[in-house]
Amino acid sequence: MSNFVPAVTETVKKYDLLQQRDRILISLSGGPDSVALLLGLIDLKTIFSLELAAAHVNHQLRNTESDEDEQFVRRLCMQMNVPLEVQRVDTKSLASQSGENLENCARRLRYSFLLDLAKVNSLKVATGHTLNDQAETFLMKLVRGAGPGGLSGIHPFRVHSLKTSTSESSEMKIIRPLLERTREEVLSFLETRGQSYRQDSSNRDLNLDRNWVRHELVPMLENQLNPALLQTLRREVSLFREIEEFLVLQAQDILGRLKVKGKEGETKVSISELSKSPAILQKEIVRQILLELQGNLDNITLQHITDILRLLKSTSGREVHLPQAVKVQREFDELRFSSEVPPKDFSYELEIPGEVYVREVDKKVQILRSSGEQKAGDILLRLPSGSLRIRNRRPGDCYSTSNTSSAEKLKQLFQEKRVPRSQRAKLIILELDREIIWVEGFPVHPRYQLRESQAEAVTVRVSSGMLL
Repeated sequence: MSNFVPAVTETVKKYDLLQQRDRILISLSGGPDSVALLLGLIDLKTIFSLELAAAHVNHQLRNTESDEDEQFVRRLCMQMNVPLEVQRVDTKSLASQSGENLENCARRLRYSFLLDLAKVNSLKVATGHTLNDQAETFLMKLVRGAGPGGLSGIHPFRVHSLKTSTSESSEMKIIRPLLERTREEVLSFLETRGQSYRQDSSNRDLNLDRNWVRHELVPMLENQLNPALLQTLRREVSLFREIEEFLVLQAQDILGRLKVKGKEGETKVSISELSKSPAILQKEIVRQILLELQGNLDNITLQHITDILRLLKSTSGREVHLPQAVKVQREFDELRFSSEVPPKDFSYELEIPGEVYVREVDKKVQILRSSGEQKAGDILLRLPSGSLRIRNRRPGDCYSTSNTSSAEKLKQLFQEKRVPRSQRAKLIILELDREIIWVEGFPVHPRYQLRESQAEAVTVRVSSGMLL
């Protein structure tokens, strides 16, 4: 009798992967690892009172071979009495559209499908990653460059955040019960059970990095340096995971003291306070901010983190752009992390009296005949007849704020008043016959400031929210 299932059970208990009456969605490709996972969880079904289902994605990358994989999985699930959901996607076309490589695109599509199913049905997702996958991932990240987080490898249990097909952010609990078992043990277990499986011909393509690591590098290291390489790397991964857990706890504690109150969708931290932390904690604090902001650290590299930390010694206005439309800016003594898209240029005509909703910045602008009744924040100015327009800034804009000074570049005025770069394109500019007469947050242009006579007095009122 194989000791495979008892060993898997030990991993399950060690990392608390399963609870009584869990509902599990098995990612089933038809390959040996996922088939062994299915059989193992079926054996554990009675012990944990599990409810099992499976999901298969036909990526249509290998013509008839992909279709045969799908048919194999359908027959297997019918034989095992396990409900199955199948999705067929044209991965090659979608990868071409998104600019991703095929492997990354396939992974994203697969996890998005699993997440959609898990979210609707409140399921944990089980994947068939083995100790071999763990070792290969560690070696690839080590050679390409990674910190303790990357070198902590594939986790037995992880909550993964993704955007669903409807672009909403959601979480998925992922368990990997086979992570401490080798591929050799998997194949031996399937042979003992007399269970067939599918072989992916692309797994033999040595032009793919992971395949080269699997078929060339790992055997070479085992033959030349360490026959017990997989177990050694398992221990290394475990040590890095402990380091990561410690750094995360420390970083989260410090981050709670560093944060500066900001708007929704952004995180601000004090540069002077962040600089007091050791370099390794600075890196982890930045990682935690990005994780909180975008839900995951997909495509975030050590180089990205390094580029962000260079802002600590740069001048205000410098910025770093990251994947997933995340931007990090130095704004005087603060680092501002945001995922918002800068507002587009806008321009609206305005009547007197009148009001306009500026959807690009979610502001309502009103021009009122002055009646003596004013609200906090109202701007009073003298407004002769002419063509009135509101817009946001344009390159080369100049403005004068006093009689004693000539017009200055608006960019220079923003810098002098320490207006954060992230806010400059959102400010309302009022112009009369193409001359700027008021900029939100600044004094009225001297020629349009109110004199003794109220004959041409108007009130400008800017507020948030749509028109009622």
